[in-house]
Amino acid sequence: MKPVVELLKPNIIRRFKEGRGEGHGKYYKPFLKVQDVPSKGRVHRRPSITHGRIVHLLSDLELAAFLLFDWSEKVVDIREQFPLDPEKTLEISERVGIKHPAYKGVFQVMTTDLLIDLEQEGIITTHAVAVKYAKDLENKRVIEKLELERNFWESQGFSWFIFTEQEVPKTLIQNIKWLIPHLYNFELDQQNQQLVFSEIWKALQTYPEAKIAHVMSLLDENKGVKRGTYLLYLRHLLAQQAFYWNMSNINHRSLRSNQIQASEHWLKGKTAYVYA
Repeated sequence: MKPVVELLKPNIIRRFKEGRGEGHGKYYKPFLKVQDVPSKGRVHRRPSITHGRIVHLLSDLELAAFLLFDWSEKVVDIREQFPLDPEKTLEISERVGIKHPAYKGVFQVMTTDLLIDLEQEGIITTHAVAVKYAKDLENKRVIEKLELERNFWESQGFSWFIFTEQEVPKTLIQNIKWLIPHLYNFELDQQNQQLVFSEIWKALQTYPEAKIAHVMSLLDENKGVKRGTYLLYLRHLLAQQAFYWNMSNINHRSLRSNQIQASEHWLKGKTAYVYA
C-alpha cells in the first residue's frame, strides 16, 4: 500500500509542502484558512494578542474559545486548525474500528481546532481543544471522529478536551470583545500614559457610584476634548491592565466607578504596557 500522504488530494499535499501546520507563535501556518473551507456560517480572521499573528477561525464558537484563551496570561501560544498526522490517524482508525474521514474515497487530513500552550510555574504544557456545538455531539459520526482525535492526542501524551457553547463565559467574552479593539488604539508615551491614568483615576474616585460612561463624559467636558475621548482612553488602559474589574461577573454596560481598581504598578508611577 502506498504511504497515506500519496493517497491525499494534490491540494492537501500542497498544504503540507507549504509548511501548513508547522511553526510556533507568529511563524505558525494553520493547515486550513478561512478561504479553504466552504462556509457554513461566519468565519473570522483577527490578530492574536498572544503572538500577533492573524488567526483563522471557522465559526463564532471558535472565535469565543479563541478569545478566552488569547486573553489568558497563562497562554503562551495558540495554533488553530492543527493537522493530525494522517499515517497515525489511519492506524488508529483501523485499530479501534472507526472509519477514517474520507471524501469520495480520498483520505482527509483530520485537524484539531485549537492547540494551546500553557505556562504555569515555568512549565509549559500543551492541550488540544475540539470546539463543537452541543447539538453536533448528538451526531454519531461526529462522535466517531472525535474519538479518533482523542486517541491521537492521548497517543502523543497530550490532554484533549471538548469545548462547547456551554463552556462560554458570556459576560467575560462580551467584555473581552469590548476591550480588544482598543488594545493598541493609542500610542501614548510614558508621560502621557501616567497623565491620562491619573486623570481617570481621580475622576473615578470623585464619582464612585456613577456609571463610567457618565464619568468619562464629564472628563471630556472638563478637558475640552471631543466627546468620547476619555471613554476610549479608559478602554485602552483597561485593555492594557492599568485598570481592571471583575470581567467575569460585571458587564461593561453596567460598570460603575467603584467597581474599577487601579494597578498597583501604575499607582506607583511604573507605567508599562502589557501588550506592546
